[in-house]
Amino acid sequence: MRWSQLAGKEIIDITHARRLGRVADADLVFDPATGQVLELRLAGPPRPFWRGGRRILAVPWSAIRRIGDDLVLVELPPAPPSGGAGGAGAH
Repeated sequence: MRWSQLAGKEIIDITHARRLGRVADADLVFDPATGQVLELRLAGPPRPFWRGGRRILAVPWSAIRRIGDDLVLVELPPAPPSGGAGGAGAH
């Protein structure tokens, strides 16, 4: 597949049922020793102004499940539970 064919596709996370962005807006990260594509890096949603900037979302190349005509379906791991007071293990 050529980059021009891949670039116009939307990236969809099937785990969380959300749109992550377009391939054209992502950076490809390569392993310089092997030339293998390691991940796609996308700018995530904007953070509140006091946290500054945008979060970077890394999508491992191994998380890609299907490349269709218009979409790239990825399966990202579920987010870890937030650690709050009174959770499991707190005494």
